[in-house]
Amino acid sequence: MGKKRLPKQKSENKSKKISEAATAKATQGETTDHLHPSFRFAYADPNRWCLSYWEADEIDDLIRALQKIEKHTWLQIKSQGSKIRGGSVGCGFKVIEQHPNLPNSVSDDVTISEMRVCQKKRIFGFRIDSIYYIIWFDRDHSVCPE
Repeated sequence: MGKKRLPKQKSENKSKKISEAATAKATQGETTDHLHPSFRFAYADPNRWCLSYWEADEIDDLIRALQKIEKHTWLQIKSQGSKIRGGSVGCGFKVIEQHPNLPNSVSDDVTISEMRVCQKKRIFGFRIDSIYYIIWFDRDHSVCPE
């Protein structure tokens, strides 16, 4: 018996720009840094650095890390990241300037960041309001090696 698969979602908007509604708070000067993050997988890259490459114990590490990160506000998360290359603390939140090409589903307008799962493993994604959209699951520190 074959695996059941979810049907592919039809993309109604092929534009690589983020909608005005998604950026409204940013343009109005409001911040959501006081909120706790939640995680979404809508833009996870199906071709590179996939979660399916991870072993069961690595996924357990990821779940524990996400649970830990969710206990903090965005302001706390952003304050934990070090400004010095290789000097991360806590979840190691860092904005990434030089990164691989993004999947076609992700706008070039987003700011890519990384968060630490453990010593070696990272997640990469972008934030809209309090939601962190994960793009890559990096199990061996190969997306942006230091």
